[in-house]
Parts: sequence; C-alpha cells; structure tokens
Amino acid sequence: MKVTITAVLINIDENKKCIINSVMTVFCSAVRYSFKRILEGIKLSDIEKSVAFQYGLNIRQSKDAVENARQTIVSQKELVKLNYANYLKKTNNIQNVLNDSKKILSDKKRRILIKKLGKRLRKLSYYKNFIDTNTIPKVIFGTKEMFLKRCKGLIKREEWQNLRNNRMYSRGDKTKKGNPNLRIIHKNNKTFNDR
Repeated sequence: MKVTITAVLINIDENKKCIINSVMTVFCSAVRYSFKRILEGIKLSDIEKSVAFQYGLNIRQSKDAVENARQTIVSQKELVKLNYANYLKKTNNIQNVLNDSKKILSDKKRRILIKKLGKRLRKLSYYKNFIDTNTIPKVIFGTKEMFLKRCKGLIKREEWQNLRNNRMYSRGDKTKKGNPNLRIIHKNNKTFNDR
C-alpha cells in the first residue's frame, strides 16, 4: 500500500526556509541530471551512484531522484501515445466527413476541413515519429510557458528558479517506519516532521 502525503510548511523561520530551499534545489537538479542520463541510455544503477557522488546525496535520496526522472519519462511516453490516438481519431473523423457522399459540403467548408485535416495529419506524424523512435518531446522543467516568459524577460531569474526547484520527492519504507531522511509523525490529529 502506498501513502502519499502532500504537505505545506507553515510557521518556518528564514533559516529553515533557506535549508528547505537548498534541499529542493539540489533534489530538482539531481532529477534533471538523472533525466538527461536516462535519455542517454545509461543504466539506472550507474546514474544512482553518479547522482549520489555528484550531488552529495545518500543512496536513498539519489534513488528517489532517479525514480522521479524515470517516472517523468514514462508519463511522457504515455502522453505521446494518448496524443497520437487522439489525433488519429480526429483525422479519421474529418476523413469520414470528407468521404461521405451523403453529406453535401460547400466549397468553403470543404477547404476548411482539408486545411484542418492537413494540420491534424502533421500532428499525427509528429507523435508517430516519437512512438517509432521510442523517444519523447522536449521536456522543460518549470513549464514551457514560464520558460518563454523568462526568455522574454517577463519574469525574474529568481521566479524561474523557484518554478524549477519547487518540489521534493521522498519515499518511505515500512520496515524503517517511513523515510529516515524525512520522517512524518502523526500525533493527536496533528502531523509533525521528526527533524
């Protein structure tokens, strides 16, 4: 059984906030590094050791970073398949309308449908290429929209960094009563961090 705890920290002083931000920055950087190494085809066990050494993390934390990166790749591959199926359905629908002899279409409507079909066939080909090559589209950690805003200078560097480094993923183990690095205790209907 998996238990997921989403938490918001309240009443933390600036010193602890700085420590937490530092931990999240290191973790997110390790995830991005792991993501690139997985795409390069390096074995997960080698990546885990490399992440632990390069980022000064223990093996549990490095495994969490690598697993998080692997899950991102798996979810992107699933999204590619879903998008391909979606565009396949859309192109088939338009082709059925265009080929239906019972429907009388005006020239304007036919041109619009043919133009729409062309766009959807290009998208279909785009996603088919990823499926055929077993790759994924480019992934931007921090969202593409915010990346473009940063490129245009519409958001500050600090805001962009906060978007890229705003999470931490930590697995627990039942035999160790949770995660030794980030232990959560539940007492009297209240939840506390052990550290």
